[in-house]
Amino acid sequence: MNAPRRAPAAVEAGFPLVERFLEHEIEAHALGFALDRGLVDRLARGPLPMIDLADRAGLPPERLAMLVGLLAASGVLEERTEGVALAADFRAVLPARDLIEAKLAFAAAAAEDLRTLFPAFVGDMPAFMGRSRTFELFRYDRCFDLTPENLAATRRWVSYTTCLTRYEAGPCLDRIDLTRHRRLLDLGGNSGEFAARACARAAHLSATVVDLPVVCALGRENLAGRAEGARVAFHPCDMRRDALPTGHDLVTFKSVLHDWPPEEARALLIRAGAVLEPGGRLVIFERAPLPRRGRRADFASAPNLVFEPFFRPADLYREVLQGLGFSEITAGLVALETPFHLIEARKPGPRP
Repeated sequence: MNAPRRAPAAVEAGFPLVERFLEHEIEAHALGFALDRGLVDRLARGPLPMIDLADRAGLPPERLAMLVGLLAASGVLEERTEGVALAADFRAVLPARDLIEAKLAFAAAAAEDLRTLFPAFVGDMPAFMGRSRTFELFRYDRCFDLTPENLAATRRWVSYTTCLTRYEAGPCLDRIDLTRHRRLLDLGGNSGEFAARACARAAHLSATVVDLPVVCALGRENLAGRAEGARVAFHPCDMRRDALPTGHDLVTFKSVLHDWPPEEARALLIRAGAVLEPGGRLVIFERAPLPRRGRRADFASAPNLVFEPFFRPADLYREVLQGLGFSEITAGLVALETPFHLIEARKPGPRP
């Protein structure tokens, strides 16, 4: 009998629920193997008898049977009279293969950190951060100088966050009335994926992405050849200290503010408010604290567990916006595989 898997959460319609296929580490490794060996691609064309699949995989039949058993337990495969087939639920999320592979790789790194450094994770978070592979990946000090080494190191995490944004941006942008805006400033905008997806929805919109120089260079690569990319400009700087571009009537933060301690997050919001045009809107789409009751820490959730100490309630963001005199402040939760705050507010002044 297959082990019970995580029940689908009440999430945004159409958002690909891939983590339920990555709950258990060995089964997740089995999925990675099946993807790498082309077995998933072959089965996407239809069922295949076990002996033919063994030949395709280059595996002895008994080892393939073990692999199929693992993948059936995780809900990826099922055995039918005509052979092995992709399960319907997994086939439904297969178009998000890039997200599956990105989460597999990142969960492996985070799980290894938790396995080897758990006492520090519980009792000395700064020491954990200093020794973990996860936090070594996100080295912002390597994002200033454009060297081959810095580009290669930064590309690893920018590719991951770009993949997340590819799927997370839609539920946010669905809730923003872009027809009211003409120039978007995306602070900490990473590879420009969020800004480009906004521009793709609104032909009149142009965008400026602010991030560190190496990230901006990778962003230009990401948007090269995309029609909407022509309306996205990159402004390399340190947004905490350098002058920010002006003349924008919409400012956004997407998965940025949790990176910074409360005082720096406050300062970023104050700086953003200062350059936003009067009457313009500020939008925060930020990861929210994870629910604690009834939650199991499985393999797929390892990255969220590592970063959980930095996911804060919306109170700080609302407090700063109120202090800046912003009005029409709204705050709600968007349920993806993890919850997101969506906070909007209008700067005092006539509408642009």
